[in-house]
Amino acid sequence: MNIIACAASAALISTTAFDDDSDSRSKPSHYVTAFFGQSQIILGSEDPRFGGGISYAYGGPEKRFTKGNVSGQLVYEGYLDRTQSNGGQGYPGNSSYALGGLAYGRWYWPMDHVGNGVYADLGWGLQIADRTTLDLESSINSTPVLGFGGVFKDGAKEYLIGLRYLHISNGGLVKPNFGQNELFLTIGFRY
Repeated sequence: MNIIACAASAALISTTAFDDDSDSRSKPSHYVTAFFGQSQIILGSEDPRFGGGISYAYGGPEKRFTKGNVSGQLVYEGYLDRTQSNGGQGYPGNSSYALGGLAYGRWYWPMDHVGNGVYADLGWGLQIADRTTLDLESSINSTPVLGFGGVFKDGAKEYLIGLRYLHISNGGLVKPNFGQNELFLTIGFRY
């Protein structure tokens, strides 16, 4: 967890965002996010992995996702992550890289007049990994995603700090299908 805390601090210090529009979510947004975390040994997962990555996302206003003062966006995200495991159950330690794509709804609930608030994400995607692992018998997997966090405005800068749950599974196409359940701390900025 010390690595996560150090990386999170570095990401917050080094990020800048450029946005001086008070209702900026009514226009297209770009997001850059770093994420760090580990797999959770739940729902059939057996391989304790840890790692992180970086993503770029583009989101546009989506009227069907907006209700009252809750604004919604349809977001498309591409990411690269690296995870590693010390091994277990006769499976050697290893590391893997994965490229993924996600499409999700992002909703914002304003909390004050400055623009601080909370957000929630819900969506789905695909991931291609460079190797199979104890929990992932296929290198091509489905990735439902759920996330939430806080939006923090600092003048023209807007930071998003949250948690993301990513379930990685081949959907039963290859047996066994243990799947991985990754929980990430996300730190990003919107411009």
